[in-house]
Formats: sequence, C-alpha cells, structure tokens
Amino acid sequence: MATASQIRGAILEEAVLFLLEKVGYKIVRRPTDSIDSSDLKVNHSGLEVQGRGAWHQIDALAEQDQTPAFMFPLRLLVEAKCYPNSRVGIPIVRNSVGVHKDISENYFTKHRSTNAKSTIRFNYQSAIFSVSGYTKPAIDYAVAHQIFLIEYTGVPIIEPVIRAITNLEVESLTDLGVRDISGVRDKFKNILEHNHPNEYLSTHFTPQGVESIQQVSQRLENIGGSYFGMLQGRWPLHLLTQDELPAHAFRNDTVQCRLNGNREGNWTFTPIEYQQGELGWFELQFFLPIELAEKMSPQWGDQARVAQTKSENFSFIAMSGRIGGIWRNVKIELNQEWLSTYLRENRN
Repeated sequence: MATASQIRGAILEEAVLFLLEKVGYKIVRRPTDSIDSSDLKVNHSGLEVQGRGAWHQIDALAEQDQTPAFMFPLRLLVEAKCYPNSRVGIPIVRNSVGVHKDISENYFTKHRSTNAKSTIRFNYQSAIFSVSGYTKPAIDYAVAHQIFLIEYTGVPIIEPVIRAITNLEVESLTDLGVRDISGVRDKFKNILEHNHPNEYLSTHFTPQGVESIQQVSQRLENIGGSYFGMLQGRWPLHLLTQDELPAHAFRNDTVQCRLNGNREGNWTFTPIEYQQGELGWFELQFFLPIELAEKMSPQWGDQARVAQTKSENFSFIAMSGRIGGIWRNVKIELNQEWLSTYLRENRN
C-alpha cells in the first residue's frame, strides 16, 4: 500500500500536469499520445521510456512541439515531491540525473534497426517540483547537471492547493478507491477531467478524503494562467496568475513591468502600462530561486541596495505559454525608468 507522501506526490504531479496543459504542453499517458511512440511502451507499472541502456518508468511526461528552429521537439520528464516538513535532498536529484542522461541518449538505440528511419529525436529536459524547497547539495548538483528545480513555497495562488494536498491521508482512500499510486492518479485525473459529483467521490474516498480532493480540484481551477519562463536565461520559474494573461497587454512581444517582492520569497511582476482593475492588468506570481534569495537576503535593510540587486538579477524573463488562445514566446522586462524612480525615492 502506498505511503501518505507517495499519495501526496502523485496528486501533486497530476496538479503540475494540469498546469502544464494550461501552458500548452501535451500530456503523454500512453504511446499513442505522442508524435512518435517508437520509444514508449506501457507495462503493469505504467508508461516507460526507452533509454540507451534500459527502459525507465516515468510517472509524468509532457511534450511540446512549439519549439524554436534548430531544436528537436521537447519532452519534459516531470517529478513532484510533497514533503511538507523537509526539503528534497540530493538522492532524488541524483536519480533524475541518471534517468535523464540515459533517456537523452536513446537516439542511438532507436536507430539501430534499419526500419527505424522515421523515428523522431527529442530534446529531453527534466524538472522536479517541490512544495518545501531543496537542500543546498541538491541545488548544486541539479544546477551542475541542468536539472530544473521549481519551488512553490510562499506563492499565494497555489498555497491553497498545496494545503489541500498535504491534508490528504492514506486513510482517506477506501479499498474501492485503490490504495496504490497508479490507482490514486487515475481517480484524481478523472475528477479533474470530468468534475464528478459527490456520489462518485464517496465510492473512492472517505468523507474527509472527498473534502480534500474537492479542495485540490477547486483550488486548481482558480489558477487561470500558468506559464514557464527563464529568469536572466538561467533560473527556471513557474509563473501563475488568477486569470489568463490578457492579450491586450501583449500587443508587443516585450512588456515593461515593475517587480515587487518580500523576504519570504513571494514575488510578482506587474505591468507598468496598467493599474489594477484595468483591462491589461496582470500579476505574475513566482517563488524566488534560492540562489537569488541568498543574494537578496543581506540587502533587506537597505532599499537602495535591494533595488540595485533587482536591476542586476531580474532584468528580464523569457516566458512561454498561451496568451489569447495563441502560443506565445514573450519577454517580461524590468522597466528601467520605474527602477530609477524606485532607487531615487529609497535613497532619499
């Protein structure tokens, strides 16, 4: 029987996949979901991806074919960990590095046979999502091996989702609800896709479980916009909004913004051109990567130094996602005039 942390991790992974679909990724649950099924298969444990040396069971796989020229289509290996009281350590990252490396080299295996000429080569990336952060050795190892780490600590819009997931216990599942990981994933995915009534939920979950699952589903639906970006071309961010980003604010591919944040790691980009309540207003919420948090931490007593650190480390985000129903690659840029005013006011 699955442990509580495994069940929570499975639910969190499904929540992440739900948000990835909002971005515009295609979730691959079976070989026929992919644009090329030659390196995928399903066995009793679920979906497996062929590596150079072995087949690897992957709980969460997403595909994105909206890639720039001179790049192969993207496949994202997704792993989510829900440890409310402890950080993700280096063993989790080390395992991701090994799996990612072997799968990234499966092209050599796929093309050994002469009848495999039509198979597609993919650009594989691996991302780990956590509700409680990572240890420093895990961060250092991930950075060295290009494993992307996403943290949700302190992001207001997703905090209710995290609380609902962490409230879920093994005892919340009935025997009919299936207490194994794949069973839990399937049930929760069905709930997200079909908005089942309480009668369906009560056959799979206890009353306490029904309440928790409903809360996770409802809180997820409250996240209207989901986007991924790279801060300064280096730090990966999952940016979330209450409503989908307004197309009105993105008439151009570069949008000038102001940046606000606090020492708890809760940061937002908001547009210079619009005020809250206006048609083009938005608020992109994200968690500050730990490396940048360490740079900001000594500066909090001096607002001028805080502003200078913002200028050096937050000048732009290259961001992708659906805006106005269209896949867009845009640039969120820190407005220098706003920053200069901010600096001047705080120096005075």
